[in-house]
Amino acid sequence: PPWLRLLMPAPGTQPRGRRARRGRPPVLLLPAVLAVLGLCGRAEGALTSKLRVLACERGYAPFIYADTGQGFKGFEIDMWEKIYALLKLEVLRSRDEYLMDLVGETPPQIIPVPPGNGTWDEMIHWAAGPEGRGDVLFCGYYLQAYRARWVDFSMPTMTSGYTMVVSAVRKPIDGLTLIASTVQTPEPQAAFAILILLIMSVIYAHIIWVVERHENITIREWYGPGVFDAWWLGFVTATTVGYGDKAPVTYVGRVVTVIWMLAGMYSVGLFSASLTTGLVASNLAEDGAFESAIQSHSDMAGKRLGSYFGLADAAAKSVEPSASDVTIYSSQGEAYDALMAGEIDIIVDDKIGAEFFSSNPPYLGNVTLAGPIWSPEEYAYIITRPNGTEHPLLPHLYRANLEFFRGLLRDDSIEIINTWFEVPIDETSEAVERLSGSLAQLNSIIAIILSTVAIVWGCSTAWHHRELAVKSRERNALMNALECTSRFDRYQAKKGAAKLFKEWDLDGDELLDLDEITGALRKHGFEKTKDLEIMVMREAAKSGIMIPENKKEFRCNQHQFQTLLSRVLTEGFEAEAATTLDEPAQKQHVMAVLDEFRVKGDLLDYKMNRIEWVLRGGVQNEDVPKPPEWGQEPIEMYKVKRTRSLHTITAKNLGSFDTN
Repeated sequence: PPWLRLLMPAPGTQPRGRRARRGRPPVLLLPAVLAVLGLCGRAEGALTSKLRVLACERGYAPFIYADTGQGFKGFEIDMWEKIYALLKLEVLRSRDEYLMDLVGETPPQIIPVPPGNGTWDEMIHWAAGPEGRGDVLFCGYYLQAYRARWVDFSMPTMTSGYTMVVSAVRKPIDGLTLIASTVQTPEPQAAFAILILLIMSVIYAHIIWVVERHENITIREWYGPGVFDAWWLGFVTATTVGYGDKAPVTYVGRVVTVIWMLAGMYSVGLFSASLTTGLVASNLAEDGAFESAIQSHSDMAGKRLGSYFGLADAAAKSVEPSASDVTIYSSQGEAYDALMAGEIDIIVDDKIGAEFFSSNPPYLGNVTLAGPIWSPEEYAYIITRPNGTEHPLLPHLYRANLEFFRGLLRDDSIEIINTWFEVPIDETSEAVERLSGSLAQLNSIIAIILSTVAIVWGCSTAWHHRELAVKSRERNALMNALECTSRFDRYQAKKGAAKLFKEWDLDGDELLDLDEITGALRKHGFEKTKDLEIMVMREAAKSGIMIPENKKEFRCNQHQFQTLLSRVLTEGFEAEAATTLDEPAQKQHVMAVLDEFRVKGDLLDYKMNRIEWVLRGGVQNEDVPKPPEWGQEPIEMYKVKRTRSLHTITAKNLGSFDTN
């Protein structure tokens, strides 16, 4: 009638897609339409549906099964409730009085098919036979071509396939498995914790290097080695190891270290918690899963097979021709009970049914799926053919199915499917999943930042070590020239410098100018050193030598030259006290004391040589060789042992001694 058409959308104008899911006006009108029909319809009240809807009494979970005292339940029952509501709208729009009377206004009763009717095909013949006992049949039917000779099918409702079900045996968790579970791929939370610890330690290392490098002898001034020293200090502090080889000495450095201690404890604790709860638990759960000797279709050969539907025998032999005949049980429960009792080795089952049974008591933890899935199959429900002709509701049922799965009630269909076929999603696990996804992206960003910092630091360190290698080659060449066996042998360095002074003093004026020094150094391993003249001038200034404004006027005597080369050999060019202490402070102190003893020994030799020269009459006799000056190599006659006996002092010698 015209008033009903005002409440219903015209054909072709029903919204689709997002607008349908957002507004869904036709679904909202459904209760109103049915209420109006109930008030304005026949006087005798709501019309009872005359549809004969059948269901197998023995059930086929999770599609349909008997609910004690409450009829039937399952996926097909929930689906039928929604499809029936849409079917009423389709029939109303057709304005076919016969179909409206057949469908009615209240859902029809579900009529059980007696269990004595045997197999699935026998139930079809019972429902669709000449007696015409039913219009619609639910029992989780496969959409098979040969069945289409007797009945019609709805559009496919689900897709599945065949699988094997075996008894569940948990894998033992031995010591090796326990150890292996701790070294597998870590959880994103654990990776995030360790990355945060690394990037915070890098930041801390740079701050400490900036504030400590001029005050702390354990933090080198060069960027690469200095930052590594500070990073080492930060990492051993955060992990509460604390070797004590390095420690901050400035107030700023100590305050920053206290803050770093708190942040480091948090990061290490977060990493430990994530590692134990995430990594070990999840890996042990995976390693402790079920195991089975049956892994492929070929394993069915020689095994006792069972099932509860006739198609299972042909399905098993299609992938393993040598498989034994499948024992058919009257219901799912009987087949699974036989497997648990050890009467059979494998159940050839549908994947959906197997997943449902293996995840619900009493079979949860006792059976498990094994091997790959084969022979994909589609599910549909049966629509009979009255008197051998197409059922008049068939096209309307098709449209109602389309609206349910692809149209107005698509969201409801997804919800019902998830209810019966998907594992319930734990909200906490879902939140952890979202967090893990976010952390994975953040971990990538932090890893890129750390990689960039590591590349910069590595390049700086490599450059520094390159410079150290050059300086080491220069020092070794200088040691060879000075005839030293150790860079810390200052005594021999000064003696060798005295010898080089004579060789390098080309003009014989007892002074070395800048050209003579640099020219000789270039011949002794410093040929590739840049700005050698400037470096020599700087080291000379640090050694106490007066530097003239014009470098051409630079001169140094033998003693100054000895001091200069000794400093260069020990510390290198452009060395500062704080930056050259790459040896322990105690060793530096010992070397300084030893150097002092050697200086005093040189002074004692000098005085003894002067006394010997006087005693030999050197003051009055020019034939007596004069002893070497301070720092010079002694001549042969003065190379005497300390244990020699002194000559008898005569009055003449005493007089000469007193005079001088």
